[in-house]
Amino acid sequence: MDETTTKKLTDVLSNIDNTRDMEKFMEQPKVADSFKNFPDYYRSLPAVQQAESGELIQKSGLERSYYYQVMKGTRSPSRDKVLRLCIAAGLSLRETTRALELSGNAPLYPKNRRDIILTVAINQSASVDDANLLLFKYGEEPLA
Repeated sequence: MDETTTKKLTDVLSNIDNTRDMEKFMEQPKVADSFKNFPDYYRSLPAVQQAESGELIQKSGLERSYYYQVMKGTRSPSRDKVLRLCIAAGLSLRETTRALELSGNAPLYPKNRRDIILTVAINQSASVDDANLLLFKYGEEPLA
């Protein structure tokens, strides 16, 4: 899948001068999605839909009650908790980035040592335990 960068989208948008082309541009999934919050987005992803809640809870290492509070929207998950859920579901880096954004957390930053390690773990489809071992190996804090 070809991921479109913001710069590429900006370049395309700079050449649009009519509403017909603008509407076509806005229909692209890369431009916007309809999700307003993390739980709705997370539950909509095929990898999450194919997994049982109990499996995601076990793989993420989250408390069962906390997981359900997050999914109901009564608790706002921390950045590490979102990462645990995304890694547990085997989400891609792009899906994880969107989940972090919708949860109000910062995306993984390519100049941050811990985030670099987490990005590689996500790209390797590592488990939460494997990601934590990798973080430990390089002297970084594990996912809380």
